[in-house]
Amino acid sequence: GNRYDLASIISYALRNNPGLRIAEKDIESEKYGVDAAKADRIPRIDLGGGITRFRYDTPLTPVVITPPISATMDFPIVRRTIWDSGVSFKLPLFRGGRLYRAVNVAEMKKAIAQDTYRMNKQELVYNLTSIYYKIVQLEQLLLAADQSVKQLESHKKNVELYLKTGTVPKLDLLKTDVEISHAMENRLMVKNSLASSYELLKSLMGMDNMDAEISVVLEHMMDGSCPTLEESISKAFSQRPDYKAIAKKRLIYEEQVKIAEGKRFPDIFASGEYVAKAGNDTSFKENWYYGVRFTIPIFDGGLIRSEINKEKVAMERVKEEERTIKLLINREVRDAHLNISNARERIEVTRKAIDSAQENVRIELLKYDTGAGTSTDVIDAQMDLLRAEIDHYQALFDRETALASLKKAVGEDEYDGEVQK
Repeated sequence: GNRYDLASIISYALRNNPGLRIAEKDIESEKYGVDAAKADRIPRIDLGGGITRFRYDTPLTPVVITPPISATMDFPIVRRTIWDSGVSFKLPLFRGGRLYRAVNVAEMKKAIAQDTYRMNKQELVYNLTSIYYKIVQLEQLLLAADQSVKQLESHKKNVELYLKTGTVPKLDLLKTDVEISHAMENRLMVKNSLASSYELLKSLMGMDNMDAEISVVLEHMMDGSCPTLEESISKAFSQRPDYKAIAKKRLIYEEQVKIAEGKRFPDIFASGEYVAKAGNDTSFKENWYYGVRFTIPIFDGGLIRSEINKEKVAMERVKEEERTIKLLINREVRDAHLNISNARERIEVTRKAIDSAQENVRIELLKYDTGAGTSTDVIDAQMDLLRAEIDHYQALFDRETALASLKKAVGEDEYDGEVQK
């Protein structure tokens, strides 16, 4: 149906979120990059042909004259227009280690794409969890706002009754009307925030029909346990996908440096060709060759040296990126632990505040009914209760969000099997 708990929200999003599906396509793209790198190590065979018009008569086969010259010697046929077709092959034998290093780089790029996918998925799960508990919080606030409006309206009836008997001034009624207006405005703001949160949730879930009406199933929020700070930091460095990705990126640039250095070595390759040529009115004449060739760079104006230095600078830059991510992981894990601790303390404080505020409202209502209190005292007590409830729901929301933030910070992936990569 259109009712979703947190698990079904995440499951739906993992199947339909466009950003995550793009990340999946990146993995598939890098897989073909590995295939292309491996293909460079196997022979290349080409079939070719064409027609060529020369200015002068050109032999179909090479001119080979071996003395003594006789009348029976087979002289080559010459034509100005020549048709040719044939098969050629080329097999790299040695390229200074660039062939297998290129495969290593392609495989690491694919692994980085997989790490990026996991990072995007964990970010999505965190965002979904956060907006889910935000909706739960807003729905509880909406109930509290409704209750506040009802209490004020009930109080207004009492004020009107006492006003008729002349026991209270008209100012009490005016104050009550003002507070009712404020309470209704607050309820409207909560409704608008709730509607906006649902739109964001549908967008994150990847719903094509944004007009669909959905609702969340309220789950009982339990204070889950969390590891110690030291355990969290250790887990983060062992399983954070972005940390794994930057380590692979550093290895890629180390390989790129060696690939650039490999250009100083000779390129050795085997090649061959079988070709047949013919003129307009002659049959095809065959020829072939095979052999091994090499090229050695002697002078390139410093091109190879510049490429090596460029890759070395890029590698140093990646090392600084790796250090930046280390600092980021430390900060995110520590912030999550601080937020969890802070939220738990606030929950206890606000829970006691709600109990006190409820008792205060009961007392002020009794005092007002007996003429010992004022309307302002009743309204203030009810507003204090509403604020205590708002603070309590905010603390609950902050605790759940902080727990989700800690899971993201340490790289936990509870939904690793949801999507086949």
